[in-house]
Amino acid sequence: MLLSSSSAAIEEKIDVKSAINGNGFQVGVPHANELIAFAEAAHRLDGTLETARENLTSVVGEKAMIDAAVTVSVFRSLNIAADSSGIRVDDEWEEIAAYLAIETSADRFPTSTNSPKVEARIHSMTNQK
Repeated sequence: MLLSSSSAAIEEKIDVKSAINGNGFQVGVPHANELIAFAEAAHRLDGTLETARENLTSVVGEKAMIDAAVTVSVFRSLNIAADSSGIRVDDEWEEIAAYLAIETSADRFPTSTNSPKVEARIHSMTNQK
């Protein structure tokens, strides 16, 4: 799956907002709904992971599901490492993250609440509109 900076690096363009909003196949991200559901379930840890994993495996196969699991776990581990080490997220990043979440409609996912400062910025930005 190609997203923002990685797609620019190989001179590809993808409409991330459409991919997140369920039109992934139309913009070049096959099985976007299953991939998003899997990533969300892995981050929520609320009992939905098994079903999401089975659904993803049924459309992409076991090897591709494992690739997706590795990708999700790498991103999750980076967040955990940063949180546990006390790395401060600067104000500029919080604003950029909030803007991107609103622009791509990613703020509608439950895991958007995992970053309280970004969530607060999202609320302040959407309440001003």
